[in-house]
Amino acid sequence: MSTVSEVPQIARNWWLFLVLGIVSVIAGILAIVYPDITLLAVGIFIGVSLMFIGAMDIVEAIAGSPESRALNAIVGVLALLAGLVCLRRPGESLLALVIVLGFYLIVAGVVRFVRSFSSLEDRALLMGLAILDIILGALILSLPELSLVTLAILFAISLLARGVFSIVAAFKLRGVSHHAEPGTAATA
Repeated sequence: MSTVSEVPQIARNWWLFLVLGIVSVIAGILAIVYPDITLLAVGIFIGVSLMFIGAMDIVEAIAGSPESRALNAIVGVLALLAGLVCLRRPGESLLALVIVLGFYLIVAGVVRFVRSFSSLEDRALLMGLAILDIILGALILSLPELSLVTLAILFAISLLARGVFSIVAAFKLRGVSHHAEPGTAATA
């Protein structure tokens, strides 16, 4: 019965999904219209993300299994350095950001590929993800200018898709709200 009572509560807040969707669609349109500002924001986001990834890899190197400590430490330090570069000059050196990201993906992919041999579970998946990182890193390094434009466009498409999805979900939740609580439909 708890799921029946939760659906109307979620459905009553359908407008939050609508607001999120509208904001995401507007942000996606702005990301297409103003790719330079988008790339600056993405550069800062990537820098912060790499800092967190690096910190987590270093924690895993300290507390994790002994056979992968050195590799985790290397990836962690590399991620921290890449994150610092991204945060230090996100707008002035977007090309450097792409090159750092490409190198990071290649080195992290190679390290993760080597680490995958120590895992019995999901070895093929881990190897596949590592190879994907290596390929993406190589593509980014071979076409850095195209990588910048592609990054901005992919980010914009992601925002637009998420926005449309949220708007559709909002109207579906609104319908559930109107059908679940007919006495309060006018106040929702």
